[in-house]
Formats: sequence, structure tokens, C-alpha cells
Amino acid sequence: MTFVAAFEALESAMMDLALPEEVTYQILTYLRTRPNSLGVASKAYAAKDGNFDILRRKPFTRLVMVCALLPGLKQGFVDAGMPGQVWLDSIDDIRLRARLYFEKTGKVGLSKNDARWFHRLISFRLFKIGSLQFQPFEMLYLNKEGIGEDFMRFSEEQKLRLPPGTPVLNTHIQHGADLHPEALQATFAQARDFFRRYFPSQDFKAFITYTWLLYPGLNGVLPTDSKILQFAGMWDVVSVVDDQTQALERIFGGRRRCKADYPQESSLQRAVLQHMDALGYALGVIQF
Repeated sequence: MTFVAAFEALESAMMDLALPEEVTYQILTYLRTRPNSLGVASKAYAAKDGNFDILRRKPFTRLVMVCALLPGLKQGFVDAGMPGQVWLDSIDDIRLRARLYFEKTGKVGLSKNDARWFHRLISFRLFKIGSLQFQPFEMLYLNKEGIGEDFMRFSEEQKLRLPPGTPVLNTHIQHGADLHPEALQATFAQARDFFRRYFPSQDFKAFITYTWLLYPGLNGVLPTDSKILQFAGMWDVVSVVDDQTQALERIFGGRRRCKADYPQESSLQRAVLQHMDALGYALGVIQF
């Protein structure tokens, strides 16, 4: 493909992404004036050990490299005959994370964690269906058998119900996801149909999610009509651990030195701040 054709495909994908106009202009100008950048971007996730080249780049360059890979990803959606709305919803995660990064730092770009996260998207392993993101996955237990250390504990009954390696759909909850019960019921139904149609060779057995949202301690902190508690009620929680890392990151943006340093802008922040011991991490399963 000539550079002109490749750039036209990039412009089309960038229109779909719909970043702020000024940011789109900056990215396209960067790539237009550096013709070899498209080739460099193609190797962003080439390392097999997870030591990706993109992680060594500056924040703006990370965003540029992810955007430069969009035409190839778009072609994958087209070749698979997937709905255009799933393509648009799936790549919207880039716009979301770029916006959150700008709000946090005042700079255009992506964090290292976000750049690493997008390996799933670029590898055609992350799809937004309705309210949630889904990743074709093989069942992994976070214990000595699964990751080499005893982070969580699981019953033998659970491991027999869903053995390690079983095809499952790892479910991810984006910042600001619609957690209304009606939206979630529709989402899970759509996801089942989507993956049965477009991944027929994989016999998925369950939705799973590793998340702070399911930690039982929240039951004593949040109101009964909380969307978080309603979401948690949809899952069979099979293991918990009092690791607060993810919860603190998602609720407060990270751990602070003392309680007075934590933001108290939302009702969730204010409620949790009085009951920090209510935070933890859990694995939930919805068996098909």
C-alpha cells in the first residue's frame, strides 16, 4: 500500500475515532510529516514478552502510535462482518482514556498503563457491546496454580465447574459505564449473541470479571438502590481478597498519604472515605 493510500485509510479511521479536532490535527500532522512513523507504529506491540516499544515512547507518541494502528484494526472488523456500531463503540475507549489523561495531566497523550491496555484492542481481543467491554479469554485463577502465588483462594468445586483454560468472556467496566439493570441485561444478551456468531469455534462457558465493584464490603456502605450493588448482584462472587489497589485507583485516582488528601467530590468518595475497610477485590462469574 502506498503512503497516500495508507494515510487516507488513517484519516477515515480518525474520523470514526472523533477525537477533539485540534488533537486529530496534531496526530495527522505528526504522521504526515514523518512518513516512517507508520512503519514504526506497526511494531508498537511486536514484542512477545510484553516489553512493548510503545511503552518507551512519550505520552503523545503513544497516542499517535495507537491511532496509526486503527486502519488495520478497522479492516479486521470489516473482514469479520462485524456491526459498525461495535467498531465505533470499541475504539471509543481510546477517546475516553485520552480525555481522562488530559484531565489528569493537562497533556495530550496516553499513560503507559493505557498504552499497555490497548494491546488487547489492537490484537482484536477487546469489544464493546452495549454497556461493557468483553475480552475472549481462557479461565485463569489468581492463585498459586494460576499465577504462581496465593493471591486468591478458590474452592475445588468452583475449579471443577469452570476449569482453568475454559473459554470465557472477561468482562471490563469502563469509567462511566451505564450500570442500569435494564442496560446490563440487554448487554449480556447481545454479548452472548455476538460472540456465538463471530467466534463460533470458541465455546464460551461464562462471563467473568475481576473487579472492586463486587467486593461484599460495599454492601454496608452504599445505599440499597446503588447501581454498583445492583451490578454486583448479577454475579456469583466466588472469591474475594482485601487488596484495595484497584478500588483506590478507580474511586480516588490512587492511594493518598492521609485521609485528608483524598478527594470528596462524589457521594461514592465521601461514603467510602468513612469506611476504607469496605474496599477490596473479587472474582464474579455468570455461568452460561
